[in-house]
Amino acid sequence: MSKDPMEASSKKDGITRRQFLDGVAIGAAGLAIAAADPWLTGAQAATLAAGGTALPPGYYPPTSTGLTGQPSHVISEILKIDGLPNPNDVHSVVGGAGISRKTTNTREVYDCVIVGAGASGLAAAKYYRDRFGQNSKILLLDPLPDFGGHSHRNEFHIPDATTGGDVMVLRNGGTVNLDSIGTWGRVSGAFLDVPANQAALDILAFCGVDPNNFPSGSGPGIPSSFGLTSMLLFPSEEWGTDTVTRSRFEPNTDAGWHTYLDRLPYSQASKDAIFRVQRDTTTDWIAAKHGPGMTAEERLHLLTTISYKQWLVDYLGATDQAIHEYQRGSHGLLGAGAQATSAADNYMLGRPGFSAAQGLPDPEEVANSGFPGIGRTPQMDNQTNSGPTRLWPDGNSSLLRLLVSKMIPSAFPDGAPNQENIVAARLDYSKLDDAASTVRIRLNSLVFQVKPAQNKNDMAKVEYEEVGEGGPGAAYAVHAKHVVMACWNRVTARLVKDLPTSQVADLCYARKVPLIYGRAGINNWRAFADAKISSVAPRGNSLFWDSFSLAAGARFGSAYGPTPNTPDQPATLSFTVVPSGPNTTPQLAAYEVGRQKLLQMSFQDLEDALIDLIDRTVNTHGGDFDPARDMHSIMLNRWNYGYAHELTSVFDHSLYGPFKDQPQVRGRVPFQNVAIANSDSQAFAYTHSAIQEGFRAVQDLPS
Repeated sequence: MSKDPMEASSKKDGITRRQFLDGVAIGAAGLAIAAADPWLTGAQAATLAAGGTALPPGYYPPTSTGLTGQPSHVISEILKIDGLPNPNDVHSVVGGAGISRKTTNTREVYDCVIVGAGASGLAAAKYYRDRFGQNSKILLLDPLPDFGGHSHRNEFHIPDATTGGDVMVLRNGGTVNLDSIGTWGRVSGAFLDVPANQAALDILAFCGVDPNNFPSGSGPGIPSSFGLTSMLLFPSEEWGTDTVTRSRFEPNTDAGWHTYLDRLPYSQASKDAIFRVQRDTTTDWIAAKHGPGMTAEERLHLLTTISYKQWLVDYLGATDQAIHEYQRGSHGLLGAGAQATSAADNYMLGRPGFSAAQGLPDPEEVANSGFPGIGRTPQMDNQTNSGPTRLWPDGNSSLLRLLVSKMIPSAFPDGAPNQENIVAARLDYSKLDDAASTVRIRLNSLVFQVKPAQNKNDMAKVEYEEVGEGGPGAAYAVHAKHVVMACWNRVTARLVKDLPTSQVADLCYARKVPLIYGRAGINNWRAFADAKISSVAPRGNSLFWDSFSLAAGARFGSAYGPTPNTPDQPATLSFTVVPSGPNTTPQLAAYEVGRQKLLQMSFQDLEDALIDLIDRTVNTHGGDFDPARDMHSIMLNRWNYGYAHELTSVFDHSLYGPFKDQPQVRGRVPFQNVAIANSDSQAFAYTHSAIQEGFRAVQDLPS
């Protein structure tokens, strides 16, 4: 079964022929440093002697179980910087108490220190070397146990009861794929959107990734002969009794929809409303409310001013109960529900309720010409020739592992990996912070203050503390000619000393979307085969998880194929949630309500909510899932600070105007010898936008 890493006890290493200072084993170099600086503790002397933060033997975070992603000890320190959520003051510039620590000077001097080792930070390291020289000394500092930020790798090793072998199963713990690669080098919204640059495409080429000759990710999956299907759960908390029924499989006809709705526990008025949303193709709801005469452009503008929920309720007459069919549908792409996303964005994404009778412009024409108020993801998804989209079994962590292999070759002892075998390539984490390397990644290191250079030839000072399961450790300072802030905008606003007040306000404008990508390795999927259930999606707001689904028998080229797909062999469960307040607006307030939920839930609470969902469905329909027997391990990739906030015209009116006047653009201007990267700076929650911003930040640095 799973174990919360917060509860894990550390193993003591047997050490011989070493000398000790304050109970810490250090070598001769550490003793020399301690002699020169007698106020240092043994741990500090050992760290400075190693020229970086030492990782324990066998350190390998992709296999960590329990609360991964942003662990509790990291979140507690971030809250000191950013403060507690405040849904009533979403753009507040008031942060937390901050972190004030006495730091030890490591005497390390770098050409560039990069705060954050996610996609943006790693890209900035690559482009810094391109601009300032391949021998530039670069240090990336990141508070998480692994590099990659939201591109997180989940690696399971599950015994196969049928063969006795060990099965490696990979899943993404964060960012899923390389989305709409055909749009990366193009402006995606005329004057109001993100300018094009080739940085993300250049990274693909640098890493040897060819989107047009990419390994096949297709696999046999679960054979249809087992008859597994997706199900809906209407929980007793809202419907009096648990109702489990098959998701819609009927044809998209009037008769098909009537058959589907007849088996649902909605009221008749709610069923009628859902039928209108799905099947009414003749009523002009806009003219019915506002009269005839509106142009197509005026109609689309109207939809940018109201939420999707308002459209369904105020125009199509949907009941509160009927909204349950549509509330969570925009969670995955837009990070918020129907009440907090615009009707226009939902129209562009193909959500129900917008028949041809509404006289709206064609989505592809809108995306290609640019239209004020349309969000970035809807624009990207509707552009001409937007493909291809590519993915690895572990998500975009494979791309970033490839990028690290190019800059720190020694971290991959078996040689340089390629786009196919990267999924199975061995990575030696002890080499990431090697003094012999010009590029170094120092994990478990939370930056709490950046002091920019005051004069042209001065160095910036970057102060950080070690963060671990036992709480904050020693604090250190390094110096650099340049600094790139590749973390979150609100954190940058707190960390960089003496930023102008207006820039702080712009950086603090947006907040991150909270979410969890849960993954469980299971010893077998016999219970699901017996219940004939492949996935479950609850309806209503009483249950926590948005959905769960089963996967088995995946493949990726010739490098990865974890198991045949019989019910007695290993598989994985995925369960996700974008927590929110279903009636909370604006969307930034909905994020904060969701973040508060995550802060209040323990690992046990989250696991119990999953088991409850399985109990109500699989175990009441012929399956016998026993978590103690059948669940091998669980990884809860909890991102209290997840997606970058994408502007929504209903609440973010700057989306109607020039890109340069949007808050994230004003906030990202460089300050002295500090530049600002990350996907927050583009208000676009995608790996390619993070890479583009890393490139731009490097160009913003002074020579």
